Parts: sequence; C-alpha cells; structure tokens
Amino acid sequence: MLSQQKADDDLLSVYGKIVAIVVLLIVLVILGARYVNTAPNLTSQGLAFEHNRLLNVLAMVRSQWLASGRPKKMLLSWYDVAPNVLNGTKGNAGVESSKTGQTSAFGQLDSTEADLIGTNNWIQISPKGWPIVDTDDDKGCKQLWQQLLATSTTELSLTVVYQKTEQVCRYVSPNQSSLSYQLQTGRVIFLSAEQ
Repeated sequence: MLSQQKADDDLLSVYGKIVAIVVLLIVLVILGARYVNTAPNLTSQGLAFEHNRLLNVLAMVRSQWLASGRPKKMLLSWYDVAPNVLNGTKGNAGVESSKTGQTSAFGQLDSTEADLIGTNNWIQISPKGWPIVDTDDDKGCKQLWQQLLATSTTELSLTVVYQKTEQVCRYVSPNQSSLSYQLQTGRVIFLSAEQ
C-alpha cells in the first residue's frame, strides 16, 4: 500500500509540473501575441518621440535666435552626427559667427574642436525665427530634419514631402503616421495613424 501511495504522489508531482509548464507557455503566448500586435505601432511611437524632440529643438533654436540678435542663419552645434560636419567641404567655420556674421571667436578649429562643436551645420532662419529649408524641395526637408535632429529620415523609414504652396515639410512613416512642420510659423503637427 505504501508503494501505491508513493506512486500516486509521484504522479501528482509530475501532473503539477506539467500544469505549471502549460500555464507558463500560455502566459508567454499571450505576451508574444501582444508584442506582435504592437510591432506595427513602434514606427508611429518613434515618430511621436521625434515629434517631441523636434518641438524641443525648435524652441531651443528660436530662443537662441532671439538671444543672438535675430540672425538670418545660425550654427547648430550637434556633436559630429549632423550633416556637413567634417565631411571635407569648405564650410563657414571660422569665417562667420551665429550672431552677426562677423569673424568667429573660435578662429580656425582643429579636428578635435570641430568634432565637439560642429563646424558647418549652418541653418537658414526665417524672419520670424524658425528654421527653414535651403532648397524648396523634398531634399531640403530631409536636410532640415538632419540638421535639427541630427538623424537621417531613412533611420525611421520616413517618406519626405515638401508642399511648396503651404511651405510645409511633411514626414510620413510606413504606417501613415505623419509629422508636418510649417516653415513660416514653426507649427508642428503630429497625426497618428488610425487603426
């Protein structure tokens, strides 16, 4: 009788382990399904994050523009990830300042200093103090994105459209979320994709 009771206990122990494994698998399947269902939304969340970054950068650029005496162009100093920084082009480094167009106090920079402040990331500013495109086309909007956020539009797989009549740069993600930047007013509009 004792051996029968031990066999029953062993059987119950095995059943308990099987039930625990089944419950764990069910939980993993539920979590996996939720992750798969949210994967398409990651791009729009990335664009929402970029929306907040863009708002912050625009506010910083405008306040710097006001503090600098309202110049027609300014030097944006991102580490060395912005376009035109140390890419071998002859830039305005050491020739112009971000305030008045006078000679820079930095003089000629060596490559280490240039790495730290960025030497050729000059951005055009509208009369109202908002960053504007160098060229009125999609390429100008891509360059503006890179200059302001120091990232490429290809990293988020964004489609870039310039609307010339409205003077708007529109950035559209693969799931149709979009971010629009109105060049003359500085207004930024984020539209989430409808699910």
